[in-house]
Amino acid sequence: MFILIVGGGKVGSYLTRALLNQHHEVVVVEKIERKAKTLDTLVDRQVTVVGDGCDPTVLEAAGVARADVVVADTGDDEDNLVVVLLTKKKSKARCIARVNNPSNKQIFDSLDGADPVTVISSTEIILDVLNEHVNAASYSAALETMHLFGRGNLSLVRISVPEGSVAADHSLADLSLPRNSVIVAIERESDDSIVIPTGETQLHAGDRIVAVCKNGAAEKLQAVFTRHLSAK
Repeated sequence: MFILIVGGGKVGSYLTRALLNQHHEVVVVEKIERKAKTLDTLVDRQVTVVGDGCDPTVLEAAGVARADVVVADTGDDEDNLVVVLLTKKKSKARCIARVNNPSNKQIFDSLDGADPVTVISSTEIILDVLNEHVNAASYSAALETMHLFGRGNLSLVRISVPEGSVAADHSLADLSLPRNSVIVAIERESDDSIVIPTGETQLHAGDRIVAVCKNGAAEKLQAVFTRHLSAK
């Protein structure tokens, strides 16, 4: 079975070693070259692809199209969400996502698709899920339990841009976005793509905005995208 892991930190390293011991094919995407080399040394073979897992070309080079399982295991919930969104566009792989802040679980649970995202918070749980689906031998006892704690009051939100929105046909730079909010990705209905935005990215009616917000900025951000032209 081919398993693609995005994130080569402690959890990803334990997971990689355990899966290789089970004779699975494993590729790890890690954007920090030093960490990638350390992981290759740990498992005594070349398993890493150096690059940003939020970049579609990097995921494609790592083999996402033929993956059976993709594990989004970075330290940032917003990055893990982008990995899952890209995977669902480019592959039929089962998605397993690490969530650091438990309040973000509902964002992943709301993603469309016949095969729901499995949301986890420890290495043991990831391995148990994989074991359930590939009938591997029991191995969780060989690993340490890695509890992943939430990191404050960040939350992920998805906001649709309706017809007649003041935001439609404007670039992100033209909009007065609230403080403590960052646009992570845009799901584009027109061509079924995912855009990693810049300030010049133009919005269209039907787009779905994925953002990370802090300190109550979610409601203010939603107001920006859902306000109708007639309300100006």
